[in-house]
Amino acid sequence: MAQIEMLAAICCEPGEGDVLDLRRVRVDDPHEMEVRVKLETTGICRSDIHYLRGVWAHPKPVILGHEGCGIIESVGPGVPKSRIGEKVVLTFTPSCGHCRFCVEGRVVLCEEVARAAALGTMWDNTTRFFDMDGRPLHHLSLVSSFCEYTVVPHNGAIRIPQETPSDQACLLGCGAMAGIGAAVNTAQLRPGDSVAVFGCGGVGLSVIQGAKLCNALPIIAVDVRAEKEAEARRFGATHFVNASSTDPVAAIRDITAGGADFTFEATGNVEQAELCYKATRRAGTTVLIGQPTENAMAGFPPYGIAQDENRIIGSSYGSTRPMIDFPKALRLVKHGLLDLEGLVSEVWPFEKINEAIALVETGRVNRMVLNFPGTN
Repeated sequence: MAQIEMLAAICCEPGEGDVLDLRRVRVDDPHEMEVRVKLETTGICRSDIHYLRGVWAHPKPVILGHEGCGIIESVGPGVPKSRIGEKVVLTFTPSCGHCRFCVEGRVVLCEEVARAAALGTMWDNTTRFFDMDGRPLHHLSLVSSFCEYTVVPHNGAIRIPQETPSDQACLLGCGAMAGIGAAVNTAQLRPGDSVAVFGCGGVGLSVIQGAKLCNALPIIAVDVRAEKEAEARRFGATHFVNASSTDPVAAIRDITAGGADFTFEATGNVEQAELCYKATRRAGTTVLIGQPTENAMAGFPPYGIAQDENRIIGSSYGSTRPMIDFPKALRLVKHGLLDLEGLVSEVWPFEKINEAIALVETGRVNRMVLNFPGTN
């Protein structure tokens, strides 16, 4: 094996406009317990844009992207060669297997992942990406899918059936599972629970799907865009509230006779988080999914929370356990109980990544997916 030259989208400095620089770089061989993946598709997530615009800090230069699907091209020492050729979805929550949270089964909180992600490196504090002059490029969360090839931990590449459409599968790497998992894993909804979802983008629509899987009722979708109603209802919403013309808290309290059992915030907007809490019934649960700026603060009344026994909980990546939840999700897709295809707004060639990011920022699309050259 040897280094491979490839096309990648590099972020050297955050800013506005077409910040990503498409250029040739090199990717190293996989090290011990790692695999190299030839990517077929990558999704564009709001988190990538946060790094791109400087909302969140990250070591630079960096190859962003964390929703990826592809084929294992080579393996490092310790990984069976039989894995070569597997179709995989990448996850930014591989388990180290020995920190407190991994032992507890809460792999989304893995301390080793958090450490490596903050450094922009692999487990061993080094990178596998280099520019053509040999200078290292940083990783994003042990994934980096804005490139033709990437190197990831072996357990960060989850095997899926070969026939799975790559444009749908990559969404399991973040957006789809962040929403579905928030309903199924984090909130653990039960039949008949009333639900309100603030924000009908890709994550919010996935929450709605998760709530439908749990037989929640009613499922109230809230968005400032009236055109989101049709999609929200298609994915399982029983009611829609246009927050640009109606007080969403009053509307939800009216529909549910006092407030929803569970409310989900899927926009990353602090004001929406506060409205979510106000729309939750006594002894209900507010689930925060969206991710605002790192230092954002919201206002919640401690007295009311204590008196009413309300809960405000966070949901990171839907409390997902990739090795368990990816196969489950794909079985649900196969039997028509989950719709990943509908979450994909458009599929564009990778070279149009800057244009695709600009479209995502308009809020008019659910999920944009990029195809790499040679992908069927």
